[in-house]
Amino acid sequence: MDQSIEKQPVKLRKIDLIKHWLGGYSQETCYNYERLQALGTTQAIIPVIKRLYKTKEERAKALKKYMVFFNTEPSFIGTVIPGIAASMEEQAANGVNVTEEDINSLRTGLMGPMAGIGDTVSQGIVYPILAGIACSLALAGNLAGPIMFEIFYKAIMLISGYTMYMIGYKKGKSAILNLLRAGTLNRVTEIFSIVGLMVIGSMAATRVTIVTPIAFTVGEVGVNLQKVLDSLLPSLLPLIAVLAVWKLLVKGKSPTYIIAVLFVVGIVCSLLGILSVPTAG
Repeated sequence: MDQSIEKQPVKLRKIDLIKHWLGGYSQETCYNYERLQALGTTQAIIPVIKRLYKTKEERAKALKKYMVFFNTEPSFIGTVIPGIAASMEEQAANGVNVTEEDINSLRTGLMGPMAGIGDTVSQGIVYPILAGIACSLALAGNLAGPIMFEIFYKAIMLISGYTMYMIGYKKGKSAILNLLRAGTLNRVTEIFSIVGLMVIGSMAATRVTIVTPIAFTVGEVGVNLQKVLDSLLPSLLPLIAVLAVWKLLVKGKSPTYIIAVLFVVGIVCSLLGILSVPTAG
């Protein structure tokens, strides 16, 4: 046998990466207060470890490094972290000087920033936008509302998660650093935020219903205050209410306090005949 033949480098297959990426979506199902997502993260990377290491001892040692405290947004943006981890594991298995401390230091350093960006995109932007559109359809009696929400939300989640995972794997630790340095993620977040604000603004006009029954006569002319307000700016009263709530939030008032204020103001104005329940049609 020719002793000069070197050991062939082991390469992760596409199916190994896909299994690792998809496995990450279940990492919050085995949450615990001591290590949060550690157990789920370890379970998700098993296909990668099995491919890279052949003996039970090597696999156990490789998996053990992931049983440390870990917590990030796991679905939209945070998938870049396991992608980078898979890349570093592949390098380590092929003799590159990548230590356990290197992998866990990078994971720990990225989990906070990725959680902030990922939660903003998923919970603060994508979810409210799609939920607002779906609720509008559902309230109109359209069954497509909830169906559309589930399909589009999952599609955006999977496309975003897969893309970020592959960026992490292909580019390694430099990927996220370059994205952060270039401000790409910040620009994407800003774009989605603008769209989200537009949706929330339209919901304020269509879902917040406030009318006034006040009517009076000037000479022989009857004046309906609600029609006057609508001619000046449609949904003016809902806009005033939304801005008032926003002002209270800016001042640091709690949601409970604001709800109580809305109840009191609504009841008092109704009893005084200033506000009323809108009639159908």
